[in-house]
Amino acid sequence: MQILLITQESPLATDVVATGNAIRTAQLESALRRAGHTILQTWLDKQKSSHPDAFHNRDELHATIKRLHPDVILVSYWELLELLPFELPQAVIVDFVAPRPLEKLFEHPALVGPELQRLQRALSKCDVLLCGNHKQRDLLWYTLLQAGFDLRSNEPVLVVPLAAEPAGRPESDPRTSGWTLVSGGVHWPWRKSELYWQAIQDLKDDQESKAPRLILFGGQYRWQEAREDQTGNRSEDWPGPAGTHRETTPGHKAPGYQTQELVPYSHFSRFLLESAHIGLEVAQSNIERKFSQSFRSLEFLRHGLPLICNDYLPLARLVKQYEAGWTIQGPQDLSKLLQQIMNNPDEWESRSKNALRLVEDELCPDKACKPLLNWLEMPAKAARLPLAPQQTTSITLGKPPWPKRIKRQARLLRRFGLRQIFQPGPESGPRNNILIVTRSDLFPDDHGAAVKIVETARGLSQHGRRVGIVSDDRKYWWLFDNGHKQRCRLPFWLRLLSLPRSLTRLLHFSKDIPESNSFLYLPLSDNSFFWHCLYAAKQLNAGILQAEFPAYAKPCIEAREILNTPVVLVEHNVEYARLKAQVAELSAAQFRNLQAIEINLCNRSDAVICVSDNDRQQLLGDGVKPALLHTIPHGFKPANHQRPAMHSIRQDFDLPDNAVLIAFHGTFSYPPNCDALQVFAEILLPQLANCPYPFHLIAIGRNPPSESMHTNIHFTGSVDEVSPWLKGCDLAVIPLREGGGTRMKIIDCFAAGLPVISTSKGIEGIPVVNGREAIITDDWLSMSNEIMKLAESKKYRHELSAAALDFAAEMDWKSICSRYLNIFSAIQRIPK
Repeated sequence: MQILLITQESPLATDVVATGNAIRTAQLESALRRAGHTILQTWLDKQKSSHPDAFHNRDELHATIKRLHPDVILVSYWELLELLPFELPQAVIVDFVAPRPLEKLFEHPALVGPELQRLQRALSKCDVLLCGNHKQRDLLWYTLLQAGFDLRSNEPVLVVPLAAEPAGRPESDPRTSGWTLVSGGVHWPWRKSELYWQAIQDLKDDQESKAPRLILFGGQYRWQEAREDQTGNRSEDWPGPAGTHRETTPGHKAPGYQTQELVPYSHFSRFLLESAHIGLEVAQSNIERKFSQSFRSLEFLRHGLPLICNDYLPLARLVKQYEAGWTIQGPQDLSKLLQQIMNNPDEWESRSKNALRLVEDELCPDKACKPLLNWLEMPAKAARLPLAPQQTTSITLGKPPWPKRIKRQARLLRRFGLRQIFQPGPESGPRNNILIVTRSDLFPDDHGAAVKIVETARGLSQHGRRVGIVSDDRKYWWLFDNGHKQRCRLPFWLRLLSLPRSLTRLLHFSKDIPESNSFLYLPLSDNSFFWHCLYAAKQLNAGILQAEFPAYAKPCIEAREILNTPVVLVEHNVEYARLKAQVAELSAAQFRNLQAIEINLCNRSDAVICVSDNDRQQLLGDGVKPALLHTIPHGFKPANHQRPAMHSIRQDFDLPDNAVLIAFHGTFSYPPNCDALQVFAEILLPQLANCPYPFHLIAIGRNPPSESMHTNIHFTGSVDEVSPWLKGCDLAVIPLREGGGTRMKIIDCFAAGLPVISTSKGIEGIPVVNGREAIITDDWLSMSNEIMKLAESKKYRHELSAAALDFAAEMDWKSICSRYLNIFSAIQRIPK
């Protein structure tokens, strides 16, 4: 079986400082390989290196999963689940050996609630959990129920304790070299051991000549900065001797004890064998410690060091059973125990042998992983709980005051009357048509939003549905039937139900919303959308109301009460996040208000369609119900890309025959596209200026600036079809630094057979393999070098464009729209 191992860091290397999770991963991997499984590892690269097995974001991980197509996915830390695609066909295992919510309790108590909600959402993407002990397993049941696991038929938690191979016996004799105790590690707020160190210091003061030496290892957590951002891993750094030590002063640790910095894992192992005699795992009792698994304790045991540990630790039972050390209740027991040990070194030697026997019998990787290996014989997706049914229990209702009752009754009468007028009757037949409610600037469809909306309508209509589009246009609405569009007139009397269009817009644009994007929130002020929706839905016999952009869901939701028709909200971006990134004058209060509006409208819809898993994860994290969210990417229109290339571009712009033409298309009033033009003008084109052939940018799209910012940038203005222009160029470069959603321009370039070089932001949401379907780089000099390589090699351009064409093969709008119909069928009984 092929298993994809997704980790927070690169594979364990013994010549560098190692983390506990890297050690755990190595142990799991070794056991799985010995059992005959093929392990493929990829890791989140925080250093932004170019290692072929690393990934840097969700899109690259998605591309890796598609490329490798593993049988099972094993995730080493739960936060990585947030980077996984939704609805994976493979079973997903997550290693959950650290009680992270309990750790958060000591780090940031106010964030425990959000952390539990985040964990619950993340666990909805996995099927089986690994934990370190039975206490940890029992701690997870309620969380798993909240995450939607059906625990009646199976128990999706496997106890796979930390494991290790024996490393050998201590090589020094404490009777001649003196006793050396070892402990320490990263100082966590839930591990407080100072009273134990003071007990050893007191013993040293009483018996200076025979007192043991205590070595406390320490250092900063390797991913501390990332952890503070809530994206890092949970593990313990492994320390070792630094060759010198320093005496500490009163404060953090008791005076007079040696502390040593973190060193490579192999150095630490050698130190334990050559110099240490007893390991200490002691701290004040608290809720986290009672559930924890200690990597450090296992390291001590596998090096033959008897362990002194607290009796409340999960490991204490095995230590007692094998007499592999000693257990104590508190610091008051430590001094007396140490005196007994030093007075009886033969017992220490016996317990040293028992420590290795404990590791061999109970904690070797092959035995520890047995539950996981058994599960892998028949891996399966987890059973999920059914959705909660509507409440039908009888309740006693109170009576509101008469004024409220009269208003409510008036609303009910209005709803009843409107249903009699607008709701289609049973004689109208199956309600399997679709009405789209959206903005009015759709024709010509020369910008991304218009293309997506129009082609979605056309694609849906090619599946035997009639599709209507209404906006705030008081005169007309559009009908698509079998791919053909028709302009239909709205009756004059509908205009009497709303304020005039110009007055409505004047009142709306003066509200507290960013002026540049206020049109996206027009339905919050203009009730004409509601009336147009009712009228067109009846004409169509619509069974689905589809809102394009969040605010357009408001009239659909209001109309749903009259028409009893499900509402689907299509998110082109996470709009509040896009505005925060692009609108400098957006205030914090405006952001919170727009975020609340968008989340509220999402949760009131029957389904929410995102264009990328990135957007879906953002909405999920900000409070949209998981069951509502779906991902459907952009598509392309094959017929457009079958048209011949425009070979007259060089002649039209008076360019030399050897000019290399770079394509970049979009709406140039859109700030991210304007910023990309600045990158061309100020960075890329100057870097390419000394090449043996000239590079010229063909900027395709409407709303170009009044003046070109560089002599080699040429604007086409609005064009009827983008594809011939793309085909007439040599390559496409997408140097976006900001923006949201997914990039329709990427799919257009792929479908036109144009090789693409892009920033990671420019291709965000499209799971391509870097170097196969596109070149992805965020370094401008590297991007210029790749542009030159493509310009020089026709073979390189062909390989890249051929792979991109294969990628886009199943992304035509008709195929994309079949995925819409699957969602419609799930929320309403419409035949596919």
